[in-house]
Amino acid sequence: MYWVKKNRLAGSCIPYMEGEIQEWVMSGVRRVIVLPQDWEIEDAWGDVNYYFSMLRKYKLEFIHVPVEDNMPPTMEQFVEILKWIKSNNSPLLVHCVWGIGRTGTVLSSILTLEGLSWEESIANVRKVREGAVQSYQQMLFVKEVEEKREWLKSILYSS
Repeated sequence: MYWVKKNRLAGSCIPYMEGEIQEWVMSGVRRVIVLPQDWEIEDAWGDVNYYFSMLRKYKLEFIHVPVEDNMPPTMEQFVEILKWIKSNNSPLLVHCVWGIGRTGTVLSSILTLEGLSWEESIANVRKVREGAVQSYQQMLFVKEVEEKREWLKSILYSS
């Protein structure tokens, strides 16, 4: 687990043991954005519903937005994530399988919405997670978030 914004925004790989989820909670995480596809969760946990039950056991709120490996979310998926983030300001963790590509893309996109350029956002995430934002498509997505920042912020900050 790594903090991009201390006690507010974190990233991680998928946990493989219950103890890793406990560590998230002990570190202050209260909400989780789950990006792996179902088959990836099944590889790690045997069953998607079992994994979600483990998150519930530790009273973690979560949203599952499956994104294909090495790809960014769609803009529609990102809007869904933003609306979910808006509903509660508790410390948040984003994870995919390795915590690099998809996770880095979502984290960088959130930082971009907060005012950094897309390049600065990616650089900030890479300071704490080397190699974050792996593919050209993911980089272009963060750039698109910057281009659509005002529209996206209106979603995040509207009442």
